[in-house]
Parts: sequence; C-alpha cells; structure tokens
Amino acid sequence: MAIPWMPEGCDRYTDPLSGARVVSMTNGSQVANNIYCEQPYCSPDGNRFAILRKQDYSFDPTGTLLVGDLVRLKIGLVDRGVTSVCNAAWSGQIHYGTDRGELIRFDLTTLEKKVYNFSNDPGLVRGGSSVSPDQRCIVYSELRPGPAIGIVVLDMVEKKRTVVFEHPEIINPHLQFNPVAGKQILVQHNRGSKMAPDGTVTLQAGPEGTTLFVIDRDGKNMRPLPVGEPHTLGATGHEAFIADTGRIVFTVSWDWSTWKLDPRWPQGNLFTAKPGDKKPTVFAAPEHRFNHVCASRCGKYFVADSWPNSLFDAQGRLTSVCLVVGSFATGKYRTLVQNSMASGGGAQCTHAHPYLTADNRWVIFNADPNFSVPQVWAAEIPKGFLANLD
Repeated sequence: MAIPWMPEGCDRYTDPLSGARVVSMTNGSQVANNIYCEQPYCSPDGNRFAILRKQDYSFDPTGTLLVGDLVRLKIGLVDRGVTSVCNAAWSGQIHYGTDRGELIRFDLTTLEKKVYNFSNDPGLVRGGSSVSPDQRCIVYSELRPGPAIGIVVLDMVEKKRTVVFEHPEIINPHLQFNPVAGKQILVQHNRGSKMAPDGTVTLQAGPEGTTLFVIDRDGKNMRPLPVGEPHTLGATGHEAFIADTGRIVFTVSWDWSTWKLDPRWPQGNLFTAKPGDKKPTVFAAPEHRFNHVCASRCGKYFVADSWPNSLFDAQGRLTSVCLVVGSFATGKYRTLVQNSMASGGGAQCTHAHPYLTADNRWVIFNADPNFSVPQVWAAEIPKGFLANLD
C-alpha cells in the first residue's frame, strides 16, 4: 500500500556523555506522542514505529496516525480520525479505531491495512488495551455495574466478546498481554481506589498503594506480585513483562518531599518479580529515581527515565529526565541521554516514555525542549554501549 512520506526527521545533537546520536522524528506544530513505552509500537526489524499526532492533546477525540522510518528519517501518513491505538509489543501490527466506527490493523513493515467489521461493538480499542502476540485477541477494560471495571477479551476471529474478570479497584489496569506467549495478562491494581457510579475516579489509591497481579488469558488463576505494602512503597504505575521469563519489571514511588528512597530498599526503586516471589529483586542504582520503564524484546536490558537529583533545579524550574539503559543479568547501567529535554509534567505527551526498538538499536522517546510543543525523538545506541553492560 502506498502512503505519503515526508522528510520531517532531523539530526539534532550527539549526547556528550554517551556519544548517542539524537534525532527529532517529528517537528510539526501539533503534539506528537510515541503512544506508550511498555508495549513498544515498532516493527520487528526495529526500523519503523508508530506515532499519534493531535492538534489538542487533552481535548481532541481524534488524531493522526503516523509511521516513523528511522533509516530515512521520514514520517508517513497512515490515517486521520484515529480515536485510539493498541498493539502487540514489537510485532509491527498496529490496531486502531476511527471516528468512522472501524477497527483497522496496520502493518508497519508492509504498510498494508485490514479493516475488521465489528460495528455491533463500540468498545473495541481503548487506551490501556493490548493485543495478543498471535494477533487474535484484544484485551481492554470497561465500566461495569457496581461500579466495577471489567476486563474484556475480544476474539477477532470468532468475533466473540467475553468479560473475563471484574474488580472495583482496577481503575487504571494498564492491561498487557505477555509479549511472547500471550498466555498471561498483567493487571495494575490501585488498592483502595474509589469510583462514583458513573465511573468518575474519586480516590486514586488508598494507603495500601498500587500493586500488580497476573491472570490467565481466560481471566482465571489470579496471582499477585510482591509490589506495594507490605513489600515496597506503591507502584508508580509503570511496569512490563520481561520477554517470556514470567518476570515483571516495575518502578515504585519514593518520598517526593525529601527525595529519599523507601528505607527498606535504599539500593533503588526499580525491581523485578514474578508471581509466587516472597519479595521483589531490586536493581541497585541508588542515585536514580526511575519512573517509566520498558524491557527489551530479548529480555536482557531495560530503559527507564530518571530524575537523578530533584524535581526542580536551583532556579525553581522543572528538571528534565535522563534516559538510562541497564542489564538485568549484570546489574550494570549507563546513561544514554543525559538531558532528554522531556519535562515529565502534566500531559502524558510531556513524559519521556522511552522504549527500545526490537533490534536494540534505538530508544524512542517524547520530549518538549524548553517546554515547547512535545515531539517524538530517537536516540541511536552507540556501538559497544550494550556490550559494556554485559
């Protein structure tokens, strides 16, 4: 399929600390967003990725779906009137809904589209949705009587919609299929949260803090992870499967007033765990305060954004996060981008949301330099950078 391409990407600078080549992939007057980091929206070869662009990020119900090409530094126009986007991590198969009532699958590699006919089900693709790696099912959430949140699995082959799980406190479930086997679904549990009958959230979480659990694809076999009290401070809400290891990587909160870590875990605030663990495993990086995190497709590395010192600088200005890459096996880590220029304040489009492409060659992230219009950026990992972590 032919789509229009434009050379919007541009080399910007070389990171002085790591030598990474940093490019801005979008440079328009509208807000561009890399969508999210936990389920990377990129092709299996790592060369292309999805971008959602909007005139008004907060209030526009639709946007424009773009594809970025890292080899040519070009962007291509996929579709307009896009209401929401989801995918299976690193598969290159992007599923999106439109204001025309369609569900469409777009292949980042072949640029082909497939239109599904689900006109009798308006709930289809939503923020926080996930696609199974076999491209058969979409899992998403909906408001149920109670009020409660239902986890819905839509079988796109049988055109069958099943509510597989319900709970009153999964107000922001962050649903994720296991990106390799697809047999498990990761769920975020905001313990102690409250909703009004219309679904309006009146309390984000109680003193227990946010935790995580895993369920099977059919909604059965709920298994908690050692996250939140009494194990750690509450989860930040940023977590991801580590390939098909059964382990989850996640970050937890810290004391924002003193900038101190959980006294039980002075080594750091990034952890891994699997269901059944009595306690999580900490990744020692005490100078960092990690926030968003993504595990690599191979399961060997992670990338996370971090505030190394404080939220505000000496002049009272909101500081920018750095981007850090680490090895799960060795515990080594290095800063890839010293100053991402992502302010991380307010709207999600100002959050860095970094993720590794499938070939571990690039990190895709958002940035709003000098509090400007947020754009999508990419940092090329220098040769030998990952080898030095092994």
